[in-house]
Amino acid sequence: MLRGVLVSCGIIVVFLLVLLGAVRLFGAETYDRLMNRIAADPEAPAPTAEDKALHESLFIADLHADTLKWNRDLLERNGQGHVDLPRLVEGNVALQAFTIVTQSPLPYGSRERYQNDEKCVSGGSVDMAALLAASQGRPAFSTRERAINQIERLKNAIERSRQGEGPELRLIRNVDDLRQLMADRQAGTQVVGAVMGIEGGHWVGNSPNDLQRVEEDMQELFDLGVRQLAPNHRFDNALSGSGEGCERYGLTAMGERALKTAEQLGIAIDVAHISQKGMDDAARILSKPFMVSHTGVKGSCEDPCRPARNLSDRQIESVLEHRGIIGIGYWPYAVGPSVWNIADAMQHVMQVADRMGLEPGRHVAFGSDYDGSVTPFFDVSDLDILTAVMRQREQPFDERTIRNIAGLNVCRFFARVLPGGSEQAAEEICSPTPLPSSNV
Repeated sequence: MLRGVLVSCGIIVVFLLVLLGAVRLFGAETYDRLMNRIAADPEAPAPTAEDKALHESLFIADLHADTLKWNRDLLERNGQGHVDLPRLVEGNVALQAFTIVTQSPLPYGSRERYQNDEKCVSGGSVDMAALLAASQGRPAFSTRERAINQIERLKNAIERSRQGEGPELRLIRNVDDLRQLMADRQAGTQVVGAVMGIEGGHWVGNSPNDLQRVEEDMQELFDLGVRQLAPNHRFDNALSGSGEGCERYGLTAMGERALKTAEQLGIAIDVAHISQKGMDDAARILSKPFMVSHTGVKGSCEDPCRPARNLSDRQIESVLEHRGIIGIGYWPYAVGPSVWNIADAMQHVMQVADRMGLEPGRHVAFGSDYDGSVTPFFDVSDLDILTAVMRQREQPFDERTIRNIAGLNVCRFFARVLPGGSEQAAEEICSPTPLPSSNV
């Protein structure tokens, strides 16, 4: 038996060395190009002059981009990937959530398992995030250290942007920062707000029953400037089961403490990737609105869209009951084969809201998942394509609805949940006043 275990361990080690060698041989940049391509849709509308004029007047916010895990200078235009500051400015984005990935098991790799006869993602599979970090000379053996490394990279870019002559990248920590961002944008200043988020707190809760340590971990993230927290990613962890995990349990005691502490501190809760039981538990214990930062919906899922990754109507209702927001993604596995499917997913959420007696356009947002090893239909510099999709679809996308979906819903959400947040702040800060075209 011992010999069999040693052989298995040897095979895994060899597999890891081969993967790491491949990344080193071809380069992290080549791997980046491979994983973050663009799937241009030949049926995408060409934005008209009217589409562009509306787009340039919007306050635009996006809830999810994984750009920080790749070796690129955020301040320079890059030849690969989907997001950098010059392209954010071109796309007229006012607020971008930079979400930090620290662990990425191969979806169906060396420890393939099943949940209800479907393949599931195991946290014990080969961790591609660790291999990528190692190939880039970053921390490879600690998910916490990987997170801090990415936080420092963003802060470095923010500081350099303040010292340069180009657009400014600005960290948003509280409601006063959000208020200033909105005022500066309305004054025509080229500034892009940045919200730091964690996609999977995989090191939190790993000291069994140490609830005090969980609170300390949340405080550390808050002090570092993190203002958005997803307890897990595509696999089950010590905080909660995942919608694609192999057990799919609800929030653990550690998970409940993490979410409650985060909410009290003023960190927005993101339930993207969480299991159904985990979302039910989050809805039970949270008092403030929460979000799903990037997703599709099962109700409008057209091949190659993957229903297992997307929200059911029950989950949509849970988010909306708490006055939360749902960020719709731009890639085929989330929504389907065409850019028009993005509007289909948005419209489905709006229909659920309407059935619930809510204003339909107040709970949908942009959730690109840019640079998340996905192939969106366009990069952020061509975001006016999405404005054209909504505007040319007409119903139910009138101008008020487009302004809400493009960013005002996100503004109001953060104005409620960030430190200093309130309903009054949301209404005062996040007005539908068109922005001057000089922002782009």
